Amino acid sequence: MRVETITRNGREFAVLPLERLRKLMADAEMLADVKAYDAAKVRLEDGEDELIPLEITERRLRGEAALRIWREHRKLTQERLAKKAKVSRALIAAIETHRKSGSVTTWKKLGAALDVNWEQLA
Repeated sequence: MRVETITRNGREFAVLPLERLRKLMADAEMLADVKAYDAAKVRLEDGEDELIPLEITERRLRGEAALRIWREHRKLTQERLAKKAKVSRALIAAIETHRKSGSVTTWKKLGAALDVNWEQLA
């Protein structure tokens, strides 16, 4: 491919048809997407990340408490989660029924116990 150049103020620039530029930009975007996909796949295979099941997303969209959804997904009772997170079962029940909001410290403990980023719970 022949490359045409122009020089302006001592700097050299390539000149190409706009159609070719758009194709190069689309190809670069596709390459970035493929790299992101490959990186996500590696994180999944290494156990560093997990796919969020559709059921969790649907339940969240219906307004259910994220804490209850993740607790049930991990097959934990409120009592077992309370022991793992070192918080009271009553607090977990209050958060799940939207009677209390919980502190950031509490959310971090719950997230660690559920192996979920605490911000997904809050």
